[in-house]
Amino acid sequence: MKNQSIITLTLAAILTIVVSCSTNKNHTAPASLYKTEEGKKIAYDSYDKAMELWDIDYTEEFVETDYGKSHIIISGENNKQALFILPGLFGDASMWFPNVGELSKHYKVYTLDMINYGGKSKPEGKAITEFNDYNIWFNQILKHYKLDSVAVMGVSYSSWLTLSLAREIPNAITSIIMLDPSETFMPMNGGISWKGFKYFMFFPNRTKYAKFLDWLGGGYSNEQMDIWTEHMLDVIEFGSTKMFDVPQHRIYAPEELTMIEMPVLIMAGGKPILYDDPEVFKTNAKNALPHAEILIVPEAGHGLNMEKSDVVNSKIIEFLGKE
Repeated sequence: MKNQSIITLTLAAILTIVVSCSTNKNHTAPASLYKTEEGKKIAYDSYDKAMELWDIDYTEEFVETDYGKSHIIISGENNKQALFILPGLFGDASMWFPNVGELSKHYKVYTLDMINYGGKSKPEGKAITEFNDYNIWFNQILKHYKLDSVAVMGVSYSSWLTLSLAREIPNAITSIIMLDPSETFMPMNGGISWKGFKYFMFFPNRTKYAKFLDWLGGGYSNEQMDIWTEHMLDVIEFGSTKMFDVPQHRIYAPEELTMIEMPVLIMAGGKPILYDDPEVFKTNAKNALPHAEILIVPEAGHGLNMEKSDVVNSKIIEFLGKE
């Protein structure tokens, strides 16, 4: 446990340097999620190009919250079960292009842009500075749509966020789906801190950011993913949010998760990227949530929703169909 704490603290310290994080959080929202209007336009244009990968009809809405206008993409039929999908850190709704088509056949899908990073949401008023802000923000969106209960899915950072929301509002969240959670159940390995230091600290540039994303994804790419990756690089390059400008995730002890009684599906990539041994991650996750269904997806990296979309989509549909 002592060694794990040292690794976690070391990672936090290095990432603080790597991303030039702010130590003083403002309690008012930033003027924009992008540094300049020119950068915003570039990121919006690549967002729209990535959205051309979606193979279904959808509508776009802005929902007023205490934290600004949240951009949400909606697909699927009104009479279907509601599924909320949250993007990973610095990601946005566009990242779900390999999944939303199949999922929308079975569910009413609400794919969110976060209010504090990436995407097209428009922050205003209060800033997201701690987890409780996420809780208020999320509940205001549920209230807007008059939804008493929803299934929620996240990936990486938003897997932790999904679980954290379920701890606070277990009666409102019917099921949890977590894709390759970062931290949450155990510390990540030292590789991510070293790569971050190497690619973000010493003369950072777009080429180095691309190498980091390639490593994180386990080297997987295809023509569609390349289009989305260009958008992700725009968000990293032109976005105003830094790593530590968002509430930090943490590891939950089993006794902190006793209220999590709803069904839980956890899928993690089989490539040793976030964790040296994904089977050790599986053991830790099972200890924390004994009733969870946990699947290690062979030959998948951190972006398993893109790399193994057929496996991920079919497993989600099967899992939610058990309710």
